[in-house]
Amino acid sequence: MDAQRALLDELMGAARNLTDEERKGYKEVNWDDKEVCGSYMVRFCPHDLFVNTRSDLGLCPRIHDQKLKESFEKSPRHDAFVPKFEAELAQFCEKLVMDLDRRVKRGRERLAQEVEPAPPLPLTAEKSEQLSVLEEKIKNLLEQVESLGEAGKVDEAEALMRKVEMLNAEKTALTQPQNEKLLMLAQEKKMALCEICGSFLVANDAAERTQSHITGKQHVGYGMVRDFIKEYKDAKEKASEEERLVREREAEDRRKQKEKESERRRRSDSSDRERQHDRDRERDRYRDRHSDRERSRDRDGGRGMDSRSRNGRNGGRDRYRDRSRSRSPVRHSHRRH
Repeated sequence: MDAQRALLDELMGAARNLTDEERKGYKEVNWDDKEVCGSYMVRFCPHDLFVNTRSDLGLCPRIHDQKLKESFEKSPRHDAFVPKFEAELAQFCEKLVMDLDRRVKRGRERLAQEVEPAPPLPLTAEKSEQLSVLEEKIKNLLEQVESLGEAGKVDEAEALMRKVEMLNAEKTALTQPQNEKLLMLAQEKKMALCEICGSFLVANDAAERTQSHITGKQHVGYGMVRDFIKEYKDAKEKASEEERLVREREAEDRRKQKEKESERRRRSDSSDRERQHDRDRERDRYRDRHSDRERSRDRDGGRGMDSRSRNGRNGGRDRYRDRSRSRSPVRHSHRRH
């Protein structure tokens, strides 16, 4: 009835039986509501995989609606919600597989503790006597074979060896049948364990029964669960690896950028040092030229001052003599006389 009700809800809507008054307060369900099964939206719901099997999980407590699933697939928010729904499904599936693996482990322990075939029963008195007679005959024939071999009678020795082989076959036939029957019985009753779904199987069973098990709901359901978990983990590992590669590339780019900046700064510092060095050299050359001019000016100025001072002193004396001569009356009168 629950399955039929769910089918009618899917075809006619969950509000198909509501009255007009009830419809007024009815809120339509959207695919992103908590009441909707996210696992069903994104992949499959595990509750649908094991219906009417030994692993039946019962009816899913949340809503399964094909129309909501179609709405989810067409929604622009589809890609944003897929990781969330897949994570929820993976968590549920991992719990299922953990419980199943515990059952499989217990099943292996049970198979390992199976009772080994009972040892063969002791032979009857009649068979024991027959066995003693055969062993005695074999012993005598082997002694004869040895003697014939030492005498060089190879053909006769080979004939006796064939009789020994026949007697050994009779000896084996007395003890072997019972052991073979026990072994065949153990082989017929030997059980095997399915590693996928944990079911017990009869080893070497008919192909039809094996195929029926492989196509059964329980085996197929647990196969889907295990495949999804593997796919989910592989995708997570791939995404983590891609993120790691992206981080490494970004780190490498940052390292190269730092190297470029360091090289640029180094070149800039080198250029600054060269420019400063050029300025220092230019300043030194300017100072040298200025010093040379000062020294040259000092040398030239000193020589001019000495000449002027000497000429000034000598000229002054000459002018004084002339003035004295012109003023003296003796000298004037002497000149007149």
